[in-house]
Amino acid sequence: MSQIIYTPDNVGKEFITKQGRIRTNRKYHMTPTEMGEAKKRWEKEIENVDKRTKDKAGLLFFNPYRKGIYYYQIQTLFLLGANEWHSFTEVLRKLEIYTSKMVIRKLTRSDGNYTVWDKFKGKRGRDHARRCKDHIGRVQENFVFFQRLTGSHPYGYKLYQVCSAVDIKRVSRDGFEQGVYFYRLSTYDTMKEAFPIKDFRHFTFPRQEGKYVNYKFVGTILTKDRTIVRGVEV
Repeated sequence: MSQIIYTPDNVGKEFITKQGRIRTNRKYHMTPTEMGEAKKRWEKEIENVDKRTKDKAGLLFFNPYRKGIYYYQIQTLFLLGANEWHSFTEVLRKLEIYTSKMVIRKLTRSDGNYTVWDKFKGKRGRDHARRCKDHIGRVQENFVFFQRLTGSHPYGYKLYQVCSAVDIKRVSRDGFEQGVYFYRLSTYDTMKEAFPIKDFRHFTFPRQEGKYVNYKFVGTILTKDRTIVRGVEV
């Protein structure tokens, strides 16, 4: 059974990778003080959000990330409605509208403003990267990162701390060989429940891709013929 191997006590300690390299454990959690400060900032941020949207997320959830694209993507799922599925098209449109209101600097009168969305969309790919993703690919990749609770880079651990998870659903649709993606911010009453879900029940894998079932994934994987819960087939 896969376990969450990240623990705050290991931050700063060295470990050896599979390639034999020495690395230092980075910090992916919030301290109690940091959690309190993040919650206060977030509550101020959502003062004008309607009560119905807040109620969908419950009392324990708040956005645990610092301002940046991770924060904005989680905030987008929250604003669209927690515990509900949203298509990638909906998410991307809402993310653009949301971040386009955040002005980084004013340009000339004819050019308008340079916004957070402009900065994110126009970001260059990393030098020497094997695959350079556009803004669409980066948004989708980040949602996959939010599901990571194991390994040396558990990007989703802060979500786990606030009793929440990002779920991904992949659905077959004519004309879309890779399927159509849906995303959901799920919130729970306890951390013990807060594990992500990969839902492939309504997706037919392309022959060249093969069925992706990763037993190291800490969460629930649903396919047409099997269910794997935290590394154990049930």
